Amino acid sequence: MLAILGAIETEVADTRALLVDPVELRAGHLVVQRGRLHGQEVLLARCGVGKVNAALATAALHTLGASSLLFTGVAGGIAPGQRIGDLVVATDLVQHDVDVTALGRPPGQLLGEPGSWAADPDLTARLQVAVDACASQDGRGVHLGRIASGDQFVASAERAAAIHRGFGALCVEMEGAAVAQAATSLGMPFAVVRALSDTADHGAASDFPTFLRGSARLMADVVEHYLRAPTPRR
Repeated sequence: MLAILGAIETEVADTRALLVDPVELRAGHLVVQRGRLHGQEVLLARCGVGKVNAALATAALHTLGASSLLFTGVAGGIAPGQRIGDLVVATDLVQHDVDVTALGRPPGQLLGEPGSWAADPDLTARLQVAVDACASQDGRGVHLGRIASGDQFVASAERAAAIHRGFGALCVEMEGAAVAQAATSLGMPFAVVRALSDTADHGAASDFPTFLRGSARLMADVVEHYLRAPTPRR
């Protein structure tokens, strides 16, 4: 069963409205809707902001029967040539705010953990088909690559450039790598897509809420296309 997860209400609201025969479940603090979408049974939840909330929600959804996970939402673009509204599909995810360099680890790597967590290639290929279909409707750019997560709202051009330079990431957000770490530990394949709400610079605080108002419909469109898309042959 597919789990669909977003951090904040706006990122999941329109998808929730599409569910057929939804039933509310609870797993600890997490409120989950179980229903059908395009004939498939799904779980849908809003985890809250930050890495701890994201990891807890991922574990809870696995306990409720999720066998795969699609994480959707918004992010700040940090790579050249991006525009607000572009879509980023993750190849892998890293925690940019982890620093164990004093113990000989590279930036972003926790003790006993890999430097990044790879998204499932088959789910990611299916997600890219869905994202391409959505982007073609209104000329959005689509980018495939690394996403960096941290418990920081990046609103500095200098910090954004440093994360891009240091990690090779295309965008920054606050949950995806924690979802990736938890899902990998649980053996649950996952894919991640983010729409760029800002460019993680000095205008991010004003750009973010403006774009967020239009993001719910976009995330719902991506989910619908994902459920209809076949997994490409590899």
